[in-house]
Amino acid sequence: MFVGRKKELKYLEENYRKEGSRLLVLYGHRGVGKTALLKQFAQQKAAHYYAARPCSEAQQLKLWREELAEQEWEDGGNAAAQAADYAGVLAHIGRALAAKGAGKGLIVIDEFQHLIKYSEGFMQALTDQLKDAEAPCMVVLLSSSISFVETDFVPRIGSLALGISAFYKLPQMGFMDCVNFFKDYSTRQCMEVYSILGGIPAYWSAFDPKLSVEDNIRLKILAENAPLREEGERIVLAELRELNVYSTLLSGLSSGLNKLNELHVHSGCSRAKISVYLKNLMERELVEKIFPFDSASSANAKKGVYRVSLRFLEFYFCFVFSRQSFLSAMDTDAYFEKYVAPKLSAFHQGNFRKVCGEYLQILNSNNMLPIKSVREGEWIGKKGSIDIVLQDEEWENILAFCDWQKEVVGVEELEAYRQIAEEARLHADHMYLFAAGRFSDELKAMAEENKSLKLIDIDTL
Repeated sequence: MFVGRKKELKYLEENYRKEGSRLLVLYGHRGVGKTALLKQFAQQKAAHYYAARPCSEAQQLKLWREELAEQEWEDGGNAAAQAADYAGVLAHIGRALAAKGAGKGLIVIDEFQHLIKYSEGFMQALTDQLKDAEAPCMVVLLSSSISFVETDFVPRIGSLALGISAFYKLPQMGFMDCVNFFKDYSTRQCMEVYSILGGIPAYWSAFDPKLSVEDNIRLKILAENAPLREEGERIVLAELRELNVYSTLLSGLSSGLNKLNELHVHSGCSRAKISVYLKNLMERELVEKIFPFDSASSANAKKGVYRVSLRFLEFYFCFVFSRQSFLSAMDTDAYFEKYVAPKLSAFHQGNFRKVCGEYLQILNSNNMLPIKSVREGEWIGKKGSIDIVLQDEEWENILAFCDWQKEVVGVEELEAYRQIAEEARLHADHMYLFAAGRFSDELKAMAEENKSLKLIDIDTL
């Protein structure tokens, strides 16, 4: 089911309508919906799709020619079958799309990095085709390799990069998209799904909305031959070598070891080596480094911590990788009850912050907050943290605290939050409290009198 992506479809359509040929590079995490987006966009257009594979140039050309020959072209595919190189293949596709007379031709090449890595002449052939073609065409190059596109691609092709019209990183989908996808789930259930799977629609499709979230965890992640059981390992293997080192670091991060020295002790690797590996993980957007929101409170703040940024990867290392022997030997239900269920609430706590952050971003973009935020972050303290800090040009702040685990959030929690704000030396001009449980009557009464205090429960989200 295709949901959301209105902004991205509008962006593609605007590029398509511009005069002349266009070359776009669209990239993002595996499963984030790049192919589905282009499939939706290609409707009612003369389009050709090719999925590149990691193989030699000769094999790539053979596969492409064979696929072209099986499609319905005016010449029966003979020209494609006889093409000796990429220039011939691309010229054939361009002529065939123009002959359909359905507007500007659209060529989509998926995982295009395989063509660049193993074929020196592809980019030159593509550039020449777009420059010399009789009819204008729009080419979209897709890739799941964030690191390749952002680090390696332009140096590899040199001056040919000048022919690229635009780069567009496709973000993960948001919580509201998840709510629209799982229409029969409650807000809390959608939050749990989003906490586990993140904004990757390919993972959402693996879950059965007719089952409870717990049953989906059992059957779609934990069970033998479950579609997502080995997905965590596949994510790491897709781009990284030395799986043993990366798995060690990701396992440590997922268990709460988020400082460099802690990872050094956990892994036995030198700090210098760990820094290099963490840099590689951050380039692939699998790990992020969080610095405390800038204030005068450095004495009370942690210097900076590392976190797994891809939510499903964190779930995998928390609940699959960590007890894999037991997972294989035990009954799935028994494993879930012993090793997963008791820790799920704490796992959701960390991700609840991200959903609340998305909620505030939506309000901010629609001018529905008491300030217009221009800076955002979190303050990570040694005795407690501020989950979200929003600040405007005049240094006015919104401080937000998010609690997933408590059944009742009351005045005692509010006082603790105020103490954390004092340690951070951040003035709480406005305070937003988010809770998966309920707020006490006393706290509700305080919020009625104090308009700078906002209480937001999970149903409001």
